[in-house]
Amino acid sequence: MNLHLRIRWCTAVLLLVALLPASVLANHIVGGEFHYECLGYKNDDPTTGVLRYRITINMYRDCIGTGAGFDGDPGGGTEEAPSSAGHISIYAGDRYFIRTLGITLARSESVPINLGNPCLVITEPICQEIGVYTFIQELPISEETYTFVYQRCCRNESIRNLIDPLRIGATYFIQITPAAQQRLSSSPEFNIDPPIAICIDEPFQIDLGATDQDGDSLAYVFCNPRLGGGTDGGRQTGFETATYFDDIVPLEESPYPYDPISWVSPRYSVDNQLGIGSTLTIDPVTGLLEGFPIYPGTHVLGVCVEEWSRGPNPVLLSETKREFQLNVARCGNTVNADLLETEIDEQGRFFIRQCGPGLNTIVNESTLINSILSYDWEMIGPGGQLITSNSRDFTTDIQELGTYEGVMMLNRNSFADNCKDTARFLLGVYPPVEAKFTATSVVCDPIPIEFTNLSEAQGGQRITNHEWDFGDASPSTRSLEPRHLYRSPGTFTAQLRVTDENGCQDEETAIVEYFPAPRTIILDPPDAFGCAPYGNQFVNRSFPIDDTYAFDWQFGDGGRSDERDPRHVYENTGTFDVYLSITSPRGCFVDTTFQRLIDVRGSPVADFDFSPEQPSNIFPDVRIIDRSVASASQRYEISDRTGTAIFSSPGPDFNYRLRDTSTLTVTQVVNHPSGCRDTLAKDIRMLLKNAFSAPNAFTPNGDGLNDSWRPEGIWEGATDYQLRIWNRWGEMIYYTEDFEGAWDGTHNGSNSPAGGYLWDVTFRNAAGEPESFKGGAVLIR
Repeated sequence: MNLHLRIRWCTAVLLLVALLPASVLANHIVGGEFHYECLGYKNDDPTTGVLRYRITINMYRDCIGTGAGFDGDPGGGTEEAPSSAGHISIYAGDRYFIRTLGITLARSESVPINLGNPCLVITEPICQEIGVYTFIQELPISEETYTFVYQRCCRNESIRNLIDPLRIGATYFIQITPAAQQRLSSSPEFNIDPPIAICIDEPFQIDLGATDQDGDSLAYVFCNPRLGGGTDGGRQTGFETATYFDDIVPLEESPYPYDPISWVSPRYSVDNQLGIGSTLTIDPVTGLLEGFPIYPGTHVLGVCVEEWSRGPNPVLLSETKREFQLNVARCGNTVNADLLETEIDEQGRFFIRQCGPGLNTIVNESTLINSILSYDWEMIGPGGQLITSNSRDFTTDIQELGTYEGVMMLNRNSFADNCKDTARFLLGVYPPVEAKFTATSVVCDPIPIEFTNLSEAQGGQRITNHEWDFGDASPSTRSLEPRHLYRSPGTFTAQLRVTDENGCQDEETAIVEYFPAPRTIILDPPDAFGCAPYGNQFVNRSFPIDDTYAFDWQFGDGGRSDERDPRHVYENTGTFDVYLSITSPRGCFVDTTFQRLIDVRGSPVADFDFSPEQPSNIFPDVRIIDRSVASASQRYEISDRTGTAIFSSPGPDFNYRLRDTSTLTVTQVVNHPSGCRDTLAKDIRMLLKNAFSAPNAFTPNGDGLNDSWRPEGIWEGATDYQLRIWNRWGEMIYYTEDFEGAWDGTHNGSNSPAGGYLWDVTFRNAAGEPESFKGGAVLIR
């Protein structure tokens, strides 16, 4: 096929694959292996010649993205990419034993990321799941090999070590040889799930060893992954391959042998599955997989474990092939040796200062703890003695002064350099320094406390720094022997920290009690004026006091309180002396009488009435009458419901005409000769009322006087008016709903005869209540 035809054919294939539904493609399946366990003869009877096997299929699925779920998983996958039905084929030799055997997913779970290096952490999203299928199969003992096979297309497009990965599928299979049947042998089973990621440019070691329950000899080799399935989507796509073995989901799996995949050569091959330049080896005896990858990306690997009988003439019983997808990803280093030090010297060594001989612990701050498998400490102690430890922190008990050199090693025996780190340190053992001090006692007089420094250095070294903390949130001081005035009473923890010329420190604390009595009692405000009844808040500004002190207030009107800052209400007028005594928790006593401190003056009482109490539209004029007590002057303010002032009037009484039914507020302001005043506000509103009267006769003679008849009234706010008039025979001769409507003495265009007539009136008054009236009227001609 020439180059142009090949390009056109590949383009058509890729276009076809892109058009196929996600549920058909198997690029979410990234690896798998078979395992069989011989359960013995059918019914435990060798004469049947039939063996029972438990077959286990491990399938590995990429769970990044929206690919379909495992085959044979009811309800698996997504609505856009549901799971397909799962099946395998079983061959006896090159003929079918079972053409299509359905398989159902037994369980699935996440595959742990095993980077093969405990000191690395992956920085890229990677996810795989394992799906497990298991079933019992009976097989007659045969001179032919049984082959269990699962095939599917296609592989992940991102695989870099295979040619056209999106156009080729995979075959996972295992064979039960005649020799294995005769020996009732079971195949080896890998101990752990395959690795799913390793780190670029970092060494790794992963145990891919297997266990054989029969105790046969196992050998591990690299082997080629196998092709399987194809890009034929069936007749509905208009593109078919030669056989249905080449379908994306083969109707039946093809017979053994299976073609190996095509490596991207010359960089990749079965012996260089991670590429030339990378290293990848497997121990043929233990199955230890190790290497150093230099090419990032997704790779497919194949590992086979051969099962051989033991003895002078070994027989190959089985070959278990594991194919898996391995991501070479970027990772981060997590191990860093670090100690809690005093300082770091010019050679980069951690310097740890120990003040005084005896027990000492060097605190290890190395990270990340989960990646550190071992700690090794070595230090040359007094007299050249080697002191060692394998704990995280390093504890020593050195009794001689001096400086001692040591080293702390992380993961000393790790195969990976990035997993190891070292911290060198110096431990300096110096004479101790002792902080001591005393403080004077204060009883009743609020004077400063004097602190005496008694600190000493046992080795004769000079104390270079003194730092005092008085325990009351005041700034610290570096004075040698300070004096300190506490701004409030209480129990305080004073502390002295001293530092000597070697950098050694010590600290001492002591409890200081400070409960003196105030020298002077101070109140805020110093005096108070008010109108009776007068409430005053007494604020005690005396220093020093707090709520632990006892207080005795006498307010001069018979009232008392034991609060620190009481409030007291004076009901009567006059001037009052106020007495206060303060007693500290230690019994220190002080008192003061404040002469004429409180001045309470007389107050008026505002009050007024309306006359009439309920004005109406009939009587809209209202008089406001003063009823205040002890007032020297009065003033009124009238405002609407929004508070807007409408009218004001001085004096005790005044008249006001209400103009509508709006609610008004009348506020009275009264003043006492002492200067005290009082206010009172009341609402007033005009009530609408209706009036009714009716004449008893009328003369409709056209003279312009009394020519019609209707009731008279005040109708403001009234509704639903009806007037009816009847003659002596009970016939209604007039009706109107108009308040102004009047009867002119006619009926149906003719004059009604003189005589008596009956009428009635109904309406709803301004309050919404029904009213009715009836009576008689005489028509005179």
